[in-house]
Order: sequence, then structure tokens, then C-alpha cells
Amino acid sequence: MQYTEVDITLEKTVPFSEIIIAKLDILKFDTFQEHDNGLKCYIQTNLLDKQKLSKILDDVSNQTKLEYSLRKMPEKNWNLEWEKNFQPIEINSKCFIRSNFHDHNGTYDHEIIITPKMSFGTGHHETTFLMINKMYDLNFSKKSVLDMGCGTGILSILSHKMGANNVLGIDIDEWAYKNSLENSVLNKIHDIEFIKGDINSINNFSFDIILANINRNIILQDLSEYYKLLSNDGEILISGFLKEDIEKISNAALKLGIVIINKKNKGKWYLMHLKK
Repeated sequence: MQYTEVDITLEKTVPFSEIIIAKLDILKFDTFQEHDNGLKCYIQTNLLDKQKLSKILDDVSNQTKLEYSLRKMPEKNWNLEWEKNFQPIEINSKCFIRSNFHDHNGTYDHEIIITPKMSFGTGHHETTFLMINKMYDLNFSKKSVLDMGCGTGILSILSHKMGANNVLGIDIDEWAYKNSLENSVLNKIHDIEFIKGDINSINNFSFDIILANINRNIILQDLSEYYKLLSNDGEILISGFLKEDIEKISNAALKLGIVIINKKNKGKWYLMHLKK
């Protein structure tokens, strides 16, 4: 899979790095790496819209001086690169996430084996960390769970390990769909249903818990559908957005009659816990 890197140098990194991240997230950029002078942004080359990118950066340049350059990344075996650098991670002193080339650790409540390939979700990104950490505040025993934008399937797998008896994971990406299936097998779980699709792929289901680690735009677009799919007193965990997105998401939730329980952050990324 070919990626393009956009390297942006900013005269003022604060708050403009975060503003650019929020805006480029809309254009399906999926990775951001901040540095002292700005940030590097990565997108699948076939998804890059240079005209829209230029418009966004031109708008920001009216507020602070910036320069940027584009280059296609050399094609690599990204799985091998990941294996060279990936380290196991502990979350909440209860969850241990590793790959199959790491040693088993039986001292945690839950151990999850993940080989992410090109999919999102190892626990290292702030939003995945937030979701897993917060999941330990919920009761998953005998619950039905919807995992929207399931990525590696890590949240679906943990839901099952925490006692959920009906788990559905959905992602629009073919890599993610296949990777979720593979990771569930690695964890010796065979009764999670994974499908390739979006919110419109669900019919006549009701869920006790909905997990959505996606992005602001999809959350705002689909929040009313989450509400319809949620059982009475059902709970939603959402992440994948920044501080400046909280007001819009909160207003949308309140209009639907959804209660905001609390919100947490890790770095610049936020999570909200909602209840019907």
C-alpha cells in the first residue's frame, strides 16, 4: 500500500498543529507525527486530494507562516518495520497487549494478542488506550456490544474476554476486516461477528454497549443511529476527537437526549462516556 507524506513546517506550532490535524482528519489522513517545527502527516496515496489539501493549508497560512512538501513513501514491509519496534503494553494494570512473537504473561486479567498489519488499534495510540482503560469501568457480562471502526478488532476481542456474549465488529476497510478475523483466531475466539461495512450494514439489532473509536465527523454523522441501536440504559464510549470537537459532539448528544457521563483525555485526544 503506497503512502504519501506531507511535511509541514509552522512558524507557530501552537495551536496550529492541532488545527491542521483536525482538518486533515476529514481528508482521511490516518497518521500524524508532530515535531518541534510542525508535523508530518500520512495518507494512502490513492486517497490524497491535493486541491483540498492546498485549500486547507492556504487557509491556515493566513494565520501563521507555513511551508509544506509532499513525497511518496518508499514501499516497505510495514509489518516487518512494526515488528522491529513494537513493544508490549499494559493498560489499567489489567490488560496486557502483545504480539505472537512476545512471551505470554499470565499476571494480567486479560491478555490480547494483536498483529495489526495495516489496521489501527494496538493500544499504543492515545485513543485506543483511552477506550480500553475506560472499558474497565463498564460491565460487559452477558452484554451485546457493537464495535464501530473495529480496526484490529482489539476492542471486540476485549469485550468478549470481559464477558460479552454477543459482539459485532464493523469496519469499512478491507484490511481491518480481515485483520480482525485473524486477530480473533490468534486469541482463540471464534464467535465474534466481523463484517465489512458501515452503520448502514446493521439491521434490527439492539446493543447494550457501543464502542466507536473513529473520528469526529463519523461520530457526528452516526450518533443518531447509535442512539437508535442502543438499548434502554445502554452506554456509548466514543473517541478519536480533539478538545475543540467536544462542544459539537456534546450538543449533538444532548439534542438526542443522550446523557454525558464524563470525558477523559490522553494528550490531545479525548474520550466521552455517554448513556441513553
